[in-house]
Formats: sequence, structure tokens, C-alpha cells
Amino acid sequence: MLELNPDKALLYSSPTIIARRKRLLREARRLIAVDGYENFSVRRLCQQADVAPRTLYNAFQNKDRVIALAIREAFDEFNNGVQYKTDPNTLSGVLDRTLGVNKRNFRVRNYARAICTIYFAPGTSTDVWKTLQDMSLSGTLQWMSILKSTGQVQPWVNIDHFADTMANLQYATINDWCLGRLSDEQYLPRIAEGMLLLIVGAMRDQAREESERFLSELKVSGDIPSFPPAVWKAPLQRGNGSE
Repeated sequence: MLELNPDKALLYSSPTIIARRKRLLREARRLIAVDGYENFSVRRLCQQADVAPRTLYNAFQNKDRVIALAIREAFDEFNNGVQYKTDPNTLSGVLDRTLGVNKRNFRVRNYARAICTIYFAPGTSTDVWKTLQDMSLSGTLQWMSILKSTGQVQPWVNIDHFADTMANLQYATINDWCLGRLSDEQYLPRIAEGMLLLIVGAMRDQAREESERFLSELKVSGDIPSFPPAVWKAPLQRGNGSE
């Protein structure tokens, strides 16, 4: 889990301090949604949250960390509220969840753009980068581990390396879409195609056959795989300004 500020241990957590942190994250989400990463202002954030800049830097270390934590908070709230009808430990489940998260990006484009900017920035700290990477995997590692235990992963495949490559490919595709290199119509099919191409090369036996079938259907129809509609159940306590 991403720490608030790894350089400063939090010596106390009074209700007032906790409330300030929550306000900062809530307002950060609003500012990202409205202004995007490029126009994100720490000064404006502090004014909106009624918090001194020193408090923000003590709590979160820097701008990118507060943005990453705010986006992760929104991501977790979304995932906790979605009930998929596919098994997460299957290829259908992995595709369903990955496409579901990416479908949401149509409604939160500034979030997607901010994530990509931070993910590819050379100065992003390892723990922030890792947090953003984990967001893109959506259970892929667990599914891969199950397949490896049943002998369906090629012997030369390192699961951690595979996950790194999958995350990098997905963020590169999202970034291309954010920059207008991919149209809205191309975006989700390209996400699915990239995933399946990697999976085909990494799997064998039944898992490979299944991924080849999905890929073949995608190339023939041009449409992403269809799954039973997920059900949205809003969490009991949601932060404001998540979108």
C-alpha cells in the first residue's frame, strides 16, 4: 500500500489531522477531474481544502504522491462497488475486469491522462509508480499463478516480468488514446488485443487455446469480448468528487 509520506512517520492521527488528509484527497480528485494534471495547482488544492501547504507536504511529500493517492482512492472505490459476473481467476474474468476499468476512463479522461503522465515521468518515485502499475493488473498476477501451478504457463515465462510488460503495454495504449493517437473506437479493442497477444505467447495448452479463440474473434469482428453486464453497487461511504 502506498504510504502517505515515507520520509516522515506520522506521530499522531487526531480526528483533525485525519479530516485534513481526507479533505486534501477529496479536493485533489475534484481538481484532477476538472483541470487535469497539467493545470493541477497545489496552491489551489490547499485553498479548496482549507489546509496550509506545509500540511500537504508533511502529509504527502509532493504533488505526484497526493495525486496518485487520490486516483488510487477513486480506483478502489470504483472496484469495490462493481460486482462482476465472471470468475476473476479465468481469462474471461481478467479481460472483463480490465475492460471494465478502461471503459470507465471514457468518463474520467483527466484521471487517465494524469496517471499516464506520472507513470512515464522519469522522476516518479518507485512506490508511486508501483501503485499505478498495480492498478492496471486487476488480478492478472493471481490468475497467472494459478495457471503456472497447473502447467499452462510456458516454462521460460517469469510471471513478475510478464506482469510488468502487461502493465507497461496497457499504460502505453492508454497514453496513446489520451494523446489522440487512438480514437475512442480503437481504444478498447487495442487494449484487448495487446493483452491477448502477450497471453498467447506466454501460455500453452487450454489457456493458449482460449486466448487464441478470443484473439481470433476480436480480429474477425473488430469488437471487444462481451461478458454479462456487471452490477454497480455504490459503497456505503463514498468520497465526493470521485469523477
